Amino acid sequence: MATYPRLMIDLDVVAENARLLAARLADHGCALVGVTKCVDGEPHVGQTMLEAGCAGLADSRLPALERLAAASLGPLTLIRAPQPHELAAVAQVADRVFLNDVGAARVLGEHAAGAALKVLLTVDLGDRREGVLPDAASAVAAELAELPRIDLAGISVNFACLSGQLPSQELFRQAEDVLGECAASCAAEPLLSLGGTCAIQHLDGYRPRFVTEIRSGGGPIYGYDFVSGSGIAGLERTDPVLTAAVLECYRKPPAPEGPGGLDAFGYVPQVDLPDGDAWYAMLAVGRRDMEPGGLRPLVPGAYLAGATSDVSILITPQALLPGDEVEFAVDYDALVRAVTSPFVAQEFVGRGDLSSPPDSDVSKGDS
Repeated sequence: MATYPRLMIDLDVVAENARLLAARLADHGCALVGVTKCVDGEPHVGQTMLEAGCAGLADSRLPALERLAAASLGPLTLIRAPQPHELAAVAQVADRVFLNDVGAARVLGEHAAGAALKVLLTVDLGDRREGVLPDAASAVAAELAELPRIDLAGISVNFACLSGQLPSQELFRQAEDVLGECAASCAAEPLLSLGGTCAIQHLDGYRPRFVTEIRSGGGPIYGYDFVSGSGIAGLERTDPVLTAAVLECYRKPPAPEGPGGLDAFGYVPQVDLPDGDAWYAMLAVGRRDMEPGGLRPLVPGAYLAGATSDVSILITPQALLPGDEVEFAVDYDALVRAVTSPFVAQEFVGRGDLSSPPDSDVSKGDS
């Protein structure tokens, strides 16, 4: 029996987007690293990205990397500095780590198994999310290079996350200048990890001076760049789909006027209720499972009026029955919540026969 709410991801879409994107980046002299953050390190998606041409996988959370490692997928990169209590485990799971704390790197080296652990020094070019300032990079790089069982692989930079600073070829060249100053400390050919999906839109006419990679999750999974709000040339935007069940549906008049309070989250309720009589369908999916503003109903003429922690209200042009299914296109924000909700089942379609998935059952959340 199907379980709802249910999130469906089409692996054929992920494969085609990753294949086209990897080929496009190769034409610019860059490699593609698939980021699995928005699917919580889902091995089905990770394996699809690798088979389609990604040079490796990356995530910001240790448990997500552990899921990928348990499915024998890699190489794996932790793209957020590890917490102190995670260092020993990270050294066992990750092939590369983004960080700038020399003390943390020293502990990683002490726990590294087998080959030396690769580190990419995070450098802040203006986004202000993470990293040392460019003037300090070469000194920190030299300290990292002296650590036992740590190999400095290069540097990483980031754009459009905290401050919204957009990437540009001027910033790309600035990153290369910083890497040039750190190159002597690198254990092998210096590597530049050059931002996320948003960097792709700024590559025309750019030829990298160093071995360069782009980290992208929105590209392979959506075929879309959320920073610019536009598609990626050659790719077609295709959103994952969330299906929710109807609990009740009644035709109701407009909400009565009167004083109102805050919702359970401490905010003025964000609702868009009709001015006239309408069908109100209550759905078994709420803010604990998704971001309401990130759902686009695939029922013509319907819209999501609002949501509480456990249910949502759909305004629909026709009556629905309890148990009816309603599908929504899911944006990045809603997807991140849905994949981490214990109440949302996950289904992966496409890629031929998934009878032997990389981790366990094809559909997660089924009982």
